[in-house]
Amino acid sequence: MAKSSDYLVGLDLGSYRTRCLVALEEDSHLRFISHGSAPSRGWARGVIADQDPVLASVEAAIEEAERNGGMVIESAVVGVGGGHIHGNICHSYVNLSAAGEEIRQEHVDDLVKAAAQAPLSSDRTAIQVVPLEFTVDQQITVKNPRGMKARRLDGHAQVVSAAAQAHNNVHAVVNRAGIVVEETVFEAFAAAQAILEEQERELGVAVADMGAGSIDLVVYVDNDLRLAMGIPLGGDHFVNDVAEVMRTSRADAEMLIQQYGCATVDETPSNVSVEVPALSDGRPQTYPRRLLNEVLRARAEEVFGVLGRELRRAGVRDRLIGGLVLTGGLAALAGACDVAEDVLDCNARIGLPPRIEDLPDQLDQPGWATAMGLVLYGQRLRLHRKRRREKAREWLKAIFE
Repeated sequence: MAKSSDYLVGLDLGSYRTRCLVALEEDSHLRFISHGSAPSRGWARGVIADQDPVLASVEAAIEEAERNGGMVIESAVVGVGGGHIHGNICHSYVNLSAAGEEIRQEHVDDLVKAAAQAPLSSDRTAIQVVPLEFTVDQQITVKNPRGMKARRLDGHAQVVSAAAQAHNNVHAVVNRAGIVVEETVFEAFAAAQAILEEQERELGVAVADMGAGSIDLVVYVDNDLRLAMGIPLGGDHFVNDVAEVMRTSRADAEMLIQQYGCATVDETPSNVSVEVPALSDGRPQTYPRRLLNEVLRARAEEVFGVLGRELRRAGVRDRLIGGLVLTGGLAALAGACDVAEDVLDCNARIGLPPRIEDLPDQLDQPGWATAMGLVLYGQRLRLHRKRRREKAREWLKAIFE
């Protein structure tokens, strides 16, 4: 029987829903164990504004996962996202022996640690450091310098940072729920682990994790993480637009989008109407369904226009041969890929979580891709720790032999 510490848990704290996914590694393969989800409250503009309702949501999602799986959750890899996320490419170096020394994994690790300590303002904290390329003796640029001899090793890394207060609040809420945070991971980075093929990363591809409070964006070119950022636009903006135009509550606007919404207009008959609940106790109003979709189309064009400007600013707009992959709850909006292709002039597709063993069909939707990516990240994290422990044992054995 598996111990609590054997389970791999991904905890996706979204401003619309909190999702918890639990898997178990068996012979290097993942098997689904359970999941839980709960509506989110207490968020504003993609950050925690009130810990107590967020805590209630986290506890509800975890309790459901524990009940469904008949197990106890002790720790989790936790997603962090929002408009406060930024990525910067930083340079660092390490000096080796004057005569030239073989580059080992320890040197690479030291280089990455040095990049993580690159100057950040006091209100920010690094959450991911992803190596990009290395230069040996300031002459030869390589992807993997291990085994080469050098006097100096330089490197560039993508340092993804978050607002320290927002990051600390996520830690605090999860800890209050009785869960140890194994690691915090940028949500778009986690989603990319779950939905991208290596060939796409090589060709050039963008992943947009479209949540309620923000859109988290990562871009890979030549298998390198070239852009990582959060954009303060999301599903809440679509809901607010519909609520304002159709003079209804946000809850009813959300229902209208889910049942009748589409980001394209051309195929919407002009004579089809939808009944919209009034704000007060008055009689429901009738609006053309085409109006609903025109509102959604306008906001979608703005959102993908913003994405296009950020891609152009980063110099990767014309390098997305692999196109754009949409994931997150908002990616389920009908017609979203069509608008993305029209605005960005590239292929677009929906990113779904990989079909691991026993995964229920109900989780085969883009809203669960990030939680699955967090589980996969946790799997690699444990493999890395296992290898380090084995290496330490070999080192100690050599000393005492």
